[in-house]
Amino acid sequence: MKTLLLLLLFCQPVYALNLGEVRTEVRSLITDGQGTRQRFSDSELNGWINEGQRVSDITTLCTEKSYSFDLSAGSTYYAMPSDFLAVERVTRDYLVVLEMTQAGLDGRSGEWESQSGLPTYYFIDFSSRTSIGFAPFPDVSTDTGTIRIEYQAYNDTLTSDTDVPFGGIIEFYPYHYALSFYAAYKASVVDERDNKAKVFMESFASINKIMKDQCKSRPNYRPSLIGK
Repeated sequence: MKTLLLLLLFCQPVYALNLGEVRTEVRSLITDGQGTRQRFSDSELNGWINEGQRVSDITTLCTEKSYSFDLSAGSTYYAMPSDFLAVERVTRDYLVVLEMTQAGLDGRSGEWESQSGLPTYYFIDFSSRTSIGFAPFPDVSTDTGTIRIEYQAYNDTLTSDTDVPFGGIIEFYPYHYALSFYAAYKASVVDERDNKAKVFMESFASINKIMKDQCKSRPNYRPSLIGK
């Protein structure tokens, strides 16, 4: 299955599918009709297509973005962008800031939350997942600086028929078909066509797995060949 999908994805001209074209692919897969003969509305299919994109975002972690802000004296927590999914890398004035759990900080000092100074760790408070915290917290201007964060992100919801999945990134063009398989799976579940639903979900999962394996693959990076 995986070999066949690789051939289908990469051995043909690659071009982007927009939302309208993905939806057309879905109707073809489920043999939906035209006009008044359609079993599912555009709105229903769009919802499932976007659901598939969100599932792909979570399972592949392929979409990365960067975000920067200045630390403020006296502030421990800082809001992350609305599309924030997970932290990849954090630097302060280009120096790496290491991640630490709150439990780990507790083990180092039971009073770390009240300690100020140059931030050396960042942490994610799971009671406030949309914020990032720093310890020690900056107290004076010499403790501040510019934080730069590389993070895994959710892609924007597809609303217009001209919107392109996965942020329009060219590298992800071959995987647009995965979203049509996911929406076809959801439609087949509604229609109680279990065998077709199973096939469509397997196709979606297989393409998703390929995307996850390939999106950060760097075949020319060979640390064992690099001298000290």
